[in-house]
Formats: sequence, C-alpha cells, structure tokens
Amino acid sequence: MTLRVGMIGMGVISKYYVHAMQNRPDTPELAAVCDLNEERMKPFAESGTPCFTDYHELLRQADIDAVIVNVPNDKHYAICMDALLAGKHVCCEKPMTLTLREAGELVALSRKTGITLFTAFHRRYNMHFVQALEAVTSHDEIVSVRASYLEKIEEHAGEDKWYLQPERCGGGCVADNGPNVFDTLAYFLGHLTVRSADIVRNERNVDLEARIRLESDTGIPAEVHLDWNYPYGEKKDVHIVLKDGREIAIDMLAGFTAFKSSLYHEYEAILHDFAANIAMGGCHGEDGYDAVRLVHDTYRAEAVSA
Repeated sequence: MTLRVGMIGMGVISKYYVHAMQNRPDTPELAAVCDLNEERMKPFAESGTPCFTDYHELLRQADIDAVIVNVPNDKHYAICMDALLAGKHVCCEKPMTLTLREAGELVALSRKTGITLFTAFHRRYNMHFVQALEAVTSHDEIVSVRASYLEKIEEHAGEDKWYLQPERCGGGCVADNGPNVFDTLAYFLGHLTVRSADIVRNERNVDLEARIRLESDTGIPAEVHLDWNYPYGEKKDVHIVLKDGREIAIDMLAGFTAFKSSLYHEYEAILHDFAANIAMGGCHGEDGYDAVRLVHDTYRAEAVSA
C-alpha cells in the first residue's frame, strides 16, 4: 500500500521532497500540503491537492499516514509532538529540535507509541559518499577524517530569512549545518565526542564559521569546518586518511553543476528510507537526538574555551 504523506511547510527545501514524490513511483504519495503562505500552495490547490493553513487540520485527516515537517527549526518540536500524538509517522528536517530536552521527549514518545520518528539527514545518502565508503572495510583502517560544509547562507536560504535569526534557527551554521555533517561522520565512525570548538560570530551573534574537533569512541580524530560566508559557491566534502597511505577524497557535489542539484537524488533516498523504516517499525529518533547532542556540546565547548 502506498504511503500517503502530508507536507507541513512549503519553504526552500520542499521542492526536493515534492520532486521525488512526483517523479519516483517507489516513493510516498503527496496527499496534502500545509503552509501559512497560501501563495506557496497555489500550484497544489490548482492540481487538486488538499491545502491547509493550519497543520492541526492536516493532522486530523484520517487518510494521511505520515507527515514531513519542513518548517523553521524552532517549530520542529511542537509539530513533531502533535504529529506523533495524532498517530502520524514523522520525517523531520534537521535539526530535530533546538534542545536536548525536547529531542529526548520526542524520542521517548516515539518509542512508547512505536511510531516512526525520522530525521532527514540527506548527506548520508549522497551517491559519492556512499560509493566511497565501500573502500573502507573497518574502522581500524582509518587514521583521521576531515569534513567541510561551506556555503553562502543567503544563497541557500532564499526567502526563508529565519535561517539568520538565532532564536528561530537555534544558532547559526553549527545549529543548522552541523547536524548534517555530524550525522555524515557518525554514519561511518559511530558515536562521536566533541573535543573543542572555535566559532566566529557576527555582530548579531550568529555563528557564521566554526572549526570543531571530534573523536570517535575508537580514538579516530575528526575535524569539521563549517562556513556560512563562503564566497565561492558551495563546498561539501569528506576526506578520509587510511593507515595504508591511501586518502579518500569525497566531493559530494562532483558532477552536480546546478545549484543544490545534488539534493534531488538525496531526497529521493530520504523518502525511500523513511518508508522502509515505517514498514519495519523502526527508527525512533536516535540519530536525530545524537545530532542535537553534538550541536549542544559544540556550543558548550565554545563557552568553555572562551
């Protein structure tokens, strides 16, 4: 049976979800959309897709199995909580929440109810990343790892100005881009601990650049560079050094010449994995919680070093 999904929030990332659901037969069906801005929903209304300005009304629709939460970060917790209480499976954009307490509450509810709570970490599905990891057969092979996530935030955000509002975003590059990078590294390194963090902030106290040092439980060092003021387009890469002298350089944007075009195949994979987790009764927010933990620990490490 095809999974019927409601999309809550039709901002900058929504087009990647919509494209996947409209162009891939093995992804869920877009059954409804919701946004405070009715103009954003006009194309869907014209095609007969039910549209709502109040997400509570969408959650009351009995024929909707799951929701995608694609709203500003400060609204994730409340909407995810309401969706879980309504019996809807949840795919939430990162970060899951702005605080560890909120993340913990969502995980506890998901486990109690058995309803899937999934975070959309799209970079773990990047085709270059997935292919490159095939060359790494064991953690014992790895000497060190570096990862970069560099972009001009104004280009990425478009009309979604909340990215540069700390109270809504949860911070800056650490709060919003950090979860994707942390998840990418944890995906193959396992549990990570923040060792130190150097953060550059602007006059509005938004963190625009960060250099974070982490370590896996097996002692592998990892360095992360985040930059929201990168003047040369965007750069998303991972560099792995192996004990035999090999170096694996993963350029996640290789071959994707159009701006953000790599996201199309990554979001197709997100929806496929989301549906698979629902079918198996799995995923109760653990990965999302762990990314929130690493964001929390990064800001704490900054405070300690200040």
